Amino acid sequence: MIAAVWRGGKISLEELPNPVIKKEDEVIIKVLASGICGTDLHVFSGKAQGKDGVIRGHEFSGRVVEIGKDVKGIKVGDLVAVDPNITCGHCYFCKRGEINLCENLIALGVDINGGFAEYCVVPYKQLYVFSEKISPIEGAMMEPVACALHGIERLNVGPGDTVLIVGGGALGLVLLQLAKLSGASKVFLVEKVEWKRKIAKDLGADIVIDPLKENVEEIVKENTYGRGADVGIEAVGKTETVKTVLGSVRRGGKVLIFGVSSPEDLLSISPYDIYFRELTIMGSFVNPFTNSRALSLIEEGMIDVKKIVSHRFSIEKIDEAIKVGLSGDALRVIINF
Repeated sequence: MIAAVWRGGKISLEELPNPVIKKEDEVIIKVLASGICGTDLHVFSGKAQGKDGVIRGHEFSGRVVEIGKDVKGIKVGDLVAVDPNITCGHCYFCKRGEINLCENLIALGVDINGGFAEYCVVPYKQLYVFSEKISPIEGAMMEPVACALHGIERLNVGPGDTVLIVGGGALGLVLLQLAKLSGASKVFLVEKVEWKRKIAKDLGADIVIDPLKENVEEIVKENTYGRGADVGIEAVGKTETVKTVLGSVRRGGKVLIFGVSSPEDLLSISPYDIYFRELTIMGSFVNPFTNSRALSLIEEGMIDVKKIVSHRFSIEKIDEAIKVGLSGDALRVIINF
């Protein structure tokens, strides 16, 4: 099979033997679609470390071609979306139901072989069956939608809330739709690329802001009676955009750091400001117990992921796909098989 392996600090297209089932709870899937995530791009650009010798790709879907003897609820021929995050089930965090914080977490496409290959072996408990009602590309978007859903639920966005989202990339546009579904009365979306702002409007953003030409804090406060947004979400992964969100929420507001920044980035913040304004600042990491609901939202057309997939490439053109992803002039880039 053809696979894209992270080797020697770059992606290497290699012809490898097809994987085989080694444990009876495993399934082999024929990969049909695999997304290039922002965290993949951090590795490909050298901003983050990737494990050498691993087939990358953790947002993927496929069709089941073989199952182990202990597999239940999955059969050959099923279309499945993959949750890449494999937890141990026995550490302190798993036993508290905080599985995303598992001390022994490993991920397909990060720590072990993933979806940038024609075939992949996956433990069956990581699979979610979906119908022919949606495409494999839409199925592959389950994982990022599930991550965004966890973030929205951490914030407890509710009816009548005003929400600011800084960043109109793929995940920012998913967060936008989830905020509206949660009852947000007004959603501001900040994005410097014009065509992404247009998609944001199509997907329900009430006010879109160009940060290169407009003052975000002023516009948000002008449209919230001078208070600021109830909820702010940073979906870029840069310290300057975190500062924009912090400056644009009201007293008592909630801030979610959703974007993945460099581990070396540091933020200067006033403890007094957090105290006096009674701000709640939180993070959001991966997708605990949100996959099945994310898939249902996609299947029922309540979240539109088709508008968020901007480019499609074959595995043979993965180098070109990565260049497009790194250009900033893309949303989600998908590898098709």
